[in-house]
Amino acid sequence: MSEKVYDLSQLEELAGGSQEFVMSMVDTFLEHTPSQLEELKSAFSSGDLSAMGGVAHKIKPNIDLFGVHSLKEEIRLVESLGKEGVNSPDLPSTINKINDVLQLAFQQLTAHKNG
Repeated sequence: MSEKVYDLSQLEELAGGSQEFVMSMVDTFLEHTPSQLEELKSAFSSGDLSAMGGVAHKIKPNIDLFGVHSLKEEIRLVESLGKEGVNSPDLPSTINKINDVLQLAFQQLTAHKNG
C-alpha cells in the first residue's frame, strides 16, 4: 500500500486514548465526506462557485482533523476562490488533486478501520 495520506495523531489526542471515539469519527468521515466531495465536484462542474466554496468550507475541518496535510492549502484555496466567485485557471487541477487524495484517504481509512 502507498504511504498514508492521513495522520490520526490530532484525532487520537482529541480522543484522549479512546479508540472507540477515533473509530466513530473515522466512520463519520467515511459516511459523509465522499458525498461532500461529490457535491464539491458537481458545484465546480456546473460553475456554482459559491456552492463550491461552501462545500469546501464543510470539508476543511475534516481535512485538518484527519491530518490530510497535502490538501491543507488546496481546500482553503478552493474555499476562498468560491467565496470570492473567482474561476481561477488553477481550479481544475486543484479539484482533481483534492479528489485523488481524498479517494485514497477513503480507501486507506477503510482498510485501517477493517484492520
